[in-house]
Amino acid sequence: MVGYVSEEQQVEAIKKWWKENGKAVIAGIVLGLVILFGGRAWIEYRQEQAEEASAQYAELMAAKEQGNAALAVQKGEAVLKEYASTPYGALAALALAQIELERGDVAAARTHLQWAMDNARQEGVRHVARLRLGRVLIAEGNWDAALALVPASGTEGFTAAYEELKGDAYVAKGDVGQAREAYRKALEALGPTAPNRALLQMKLDDLGEANQQEQVS
Repeated sequence: MVGYVSEEQQVEAIKKWWKENGKAVIAGIVLGLVILFGGRAWIEYRQEQAEEASAQYAELMAAKEQGNAALAVQKGEAVLKEYASTPYGALAALALAQIELERGDVAAARTHLQWAMDNARQEGVRHVARLRLGRVLIAEGNWDAALALVPASGTEGFTAAYEELKGDAYVAKGDVGQAREAYRKALEALGPTAPNRALLQMKLDDLGEANQQEQVS
């Protein structure tokens, strides 16, 4: 460490150092404050956006439950326009798709489901959108397009639903063998007390009876 003969020399050295480095020190402090308060402002802004989106989504669902489709669509479109980047954007798209299906606008429903599938931030919401879109496609007769939506992997928690979707698509196509295999896989993926287990078993049993009748005939 450099020693100073007198206090005056120490003061002069400090002045010299500050003259050479003061601007950089001030710039660093300012930058740090900008990052600190800018980060806080961004977090607060995102929180406000989420709260506002939540309120709009709640109004959407309330209008939907009351049967006021026009108001529900208005609220849903507002969420998509202003808060699409929040988790409520995809949820609003799912709700709008259901409303459009009930109103008979299948194309609009398909568009909302596709948007939700492509933009949802939560993996579970993406799966729900994909499965609902698959059912719309089956209803339209686009069975192969519905089957193409089924992921090759990463379906944990939704395996049974995807296998059931495949079974329904194969039934619609007339491919009984593939349908039977898909329904069996769906049953294997379900827990013993799953609420839709009985329906799946019924679908599988119906295929078995149809097959026996074909053999007899």
